[in-house]
Amino acid sequence: MQNLLRLDEEKKHFYKTLVTLCIPIIIQNLLSSLINMIDTVMVGGLGEVSVASIGIANQYFFLYNMALSGIIGGAGLFIAQFYGKNDKDNIRKITALSVISSLVLGILFLLIAVFSPKFIINFFSHDEKVIKVAIDYFSIIGFCYPIIAISNVFSMGSRSIRNPRLGMVCSTISLTINIILNYIFIFGKLGMPALGASGAALATLIARIIELILLVSYVYFIKNDYELRFTLKDVKLINKDLSKAYVSKTLPTFLNDTLWAFGTVLYAVAYSKAGTSAIAASQIASSTGNFFIMTAVCIAIGSSIMIGNELGADNINKAIHYTKKFSVLVTLAGALFGGLLIICIPGLLKIFSVSASLAPDIRKIFIIMGILMALKTFNTFIIIGVLRSGGDTKYALFLEMGCMWFVSLPLTFFAALKGVPIYILVALTYTEEIAKFIFGVPRALSKKWANNLVKDI
Repeated sequence: MQNLLRLDEEKKHFYKTLVTLCIPIIIQNLLSSLINMIDTVMVGGLGEVSVASIGIANQYFFLYNMALSGIIGGAGLFIAQFYGKNDKDNIRKITALSVISSLVLGILFLLIAVFSPKFIINFFSHDEKVIKVAIDYFSIIGFCYPIIAISNVFSMGSRSIRNPRLGMVCSTISLTINIILNYIFIFGKLGMPALGASGAALATLIARIIELILLVSYVYFIKNDYELRFTLKDVKLINKDLSKAYVSKTLPTFLNDTLWAFGTVLYAVAYSKAGTSAIAASQIASSTGNFFIMTAVCIAIGSSIMIGNELGADNINKAIHYTKKFSVLVTLAGALFGGLLIICIPGLLKIFSVSASLAPDIRKIFIIMGILMALKTFNTFIIIGVLRSGGDTKYALFLEMGCMWFVSLPLTFFAALKGVPIYILVALTYTEEIAKFIFGVPRALSKKWANNLVKDI
């Protein structure tokens, strides 16, 4: 009887921790994706030039954000394991390392955006009007990149020590401020001049600064002895062994996420071979599909934290047990949201005011995405929740990049050059997921990924 009660309590604790982690992560991810969308939506009335200019900046930000997430993701696996070990000293050192490396990346992207904006813009447009507006936009928005670097370290680090609400609250406040300032600066309200696209950039910069101030205030002044609060003393105590371990696990995640971002852009290039209507169809489908898949992906992120905590506490068997439970949960969530996507197709076609000529292709794309969503979310869990949480980042890199760059991208481009329909091209991108499943599951079952990285640090 006591064993049954104990198992029941463990089950309750498991699901309570999962919900506590995942709901704030889902909300924050939704808000983060909305922040960049808002600028585009609110300048929509200013014409195609302004929209195109912000679109170019968003493409650049997408690349930056993925590269940054690679660095922070590598740091996150150490923070999660050190938290499981209850090692606050090394959590502060890893946070310091993460801030330094993220800042270097942010400053690099800032310098390119502010001092060589044409280098970026000319990849997407040679229209003089677009170039002029985009240069003005980059001259302001570029200063967001180092600010975002520091904010994301504290936000993502807080998730790894089971405090995801901090990032959620700060993102909510930042988004609200961004909307209000957009209205004032873009359209010239409350006595301010109408700044157009530059006003959107200024509003975003101010909102990001406030978000950073809120995060830093909590870490250093509100929460006493917060795990992420590092000082110059912690920076000086970073030794060669810790730095080497950090780089060896973070570099693969950085390369993984950066190359994945490039690959995603190349998919769009392949789709463009099928014509303008095909580009529109793929954009509508991908943005909508990402919204439906978000919950399952956030469960995978939450799982990586819980599994990482147990690995750091040297509870290897418990971490493996969690992995089995999460694999079922993530797959069920993917199947559920995939089914919802298919059910919602008629409503989605109306929301996007899809033309009669475009509707058949988008309908087929939605069906393909819905059917294969469970597979995609399961593979996401294998890479983020399993391999990365145990520090098996090199295999995760080879698995994801190998399947993308040597399987799905060549097949998609070959078919695009042959002139196949857009829905076939989208289906071919999912060959990546089939290959990931074939090579990922044996690695997960081997348990080679289940490592306590911090035991001897």
